[in-house]
Amino acid sequence: MKRKRSPMKFSLLASLPVALLLVALTAASGCGGKTEAPSVGLPGSPPAGEVNSYIGQPGDSPSNSLWSATIDRSNNTYSYGPTSGGTPATTGSIATPTSNVVILLGPNGYQSGLAVEVPGQAIILRPGNSTAPLVFAVQQASCFAIGGNQKLLYVLSPGLSGPNTAFFGEIYAATSSNGSNWQFNNQTNFISPYEFDVDEHSDVPAEAVFPGYPGAYSATCTTAGGAASVSASPMAYFNEGTNSYPVPTQFVISPAGLFFENQSYVNVPATEGWPYPNVSAWGVGEPGAPLLTSFVATANYIGFLFEYNVASSIFRTRLVGFGNAPVSGTVMQGGTYPNEDPTQSPTINMSVTFNSQDPLNNGVYYLAQLTIANDAPSTFTGSCLSYGLSQSGSSTCTNDGVVTVGDENGQYTIVMSASDASGDQETLVLFQQQ
Repeated sequence: MKRKRSPMKFSLLASLPVALLLVALTAASGCGGKTEAPSVGLPGSPPAGEVNSYIGQPGDSPSNSLWSATIDRSNNTYSYGPTSGGTPATTGSIATPTSNVVILLGPNGYQSGLAVEVPGQAIILRPGNSTAPLVFAVQQASCFAIGGNQKLLYVLSPGLSGPNTAFFGEIYAATSSNGSNWQFNNQTNFISPYEFDVDEHSDVPAEAVFPGYPGAYSATCTTAGGAASVSASPMAYFNEGTNSYPVPTQFVISPAGLFFENQSYVNVPATEGWPYPNVSAWGVGEPGAPLLTSFVATANYIGFLFEYNVASSIFRTRLVGFGNAPVSGTVMQGGTYPNEDPTQSPTINMSVTFNSQDPLNNGVYYLAQLTIANDAPSTFTGSCLSYGLSQSGSSTCTNDGVVTVGDENGQYTIVMSASDASGDQETLVLFQQQ
């Protein structure tokens, strides 16, 4: 049952949906340079080059500036940093212990960061040690057209969601035949599984009470400097529609459906109670057919677990590996790498329980659970929904979450978020390895 929320809680719900809505926008606006729309859905990514550049932003960044990241495998170099503001890019050489893991080296030759890349599509960048927030970034070389009305699935990046706020959602995007004009519609945003269990007394997601955005609105795709993005400025509604403000939004999406969305709230006054200067969401295009969960869970993945403590604004990011092993029911096993060395086998200290796939949304598992080691009760695992013991007898922490799975050119991408009773968020981003 839907219920009224306080102005503070309402404003969160209202604004986030807009951001996510636009996210989908981008999803439709990836690269490819095609002048005719494909017959159905997204066009799919072209072959990756030796040099690939991506646009994104750190999770819960205090800045409105987008980031760029470039991996040059022909010269074994990298660069990353804000796209505006005059801050010099961070540069250096790379080592690639596996085909998709990139170690960023500093001037002294020591590790100064990590990245997991799907060359030509997207990258998860950690610009520093395990306390640095992740940058989720996508490559979109030019505007492209999509065929029909494409559904996009997303979750909010860590630190941008909490109790009674939008947590995950879906949106549809359509384009003109040349991909320059976009139209978005039918966005739906949901609160976290913890909230719709405790507050709604249901295991079915509850739609956000007030969407906070137009039922449909347009956007424009432009290309500059070898990169494209989709831009719009929809209205965000606050105080149950009493006040509204334009929220400039940018989307970047790969032609296979991976996408990033950035939305600025600089026009929203502090009196509305909106706590974030900008919002970002990460997502995937909906697969064309229901996924076989056993196939998804047994594939081999590498990526990052991104944890966030709301009260202290502390981050923790760890390189993790999952899958590539028999599945028990719908449970996928995985964990951290010893010394963050991806050439070793991951320690089995985590698991993802998919449970059933949403019959209305291919690739969405809203009854999922994420289990990690209960190794930081004072900062990250002190408000878990349940605790247990691992096979080795160590304490574990389990929270309810939502899994979204994209199928890009036959390769899975998993973006999962879970939350505890305090609103602390865990986000798992995994790219399938070939």
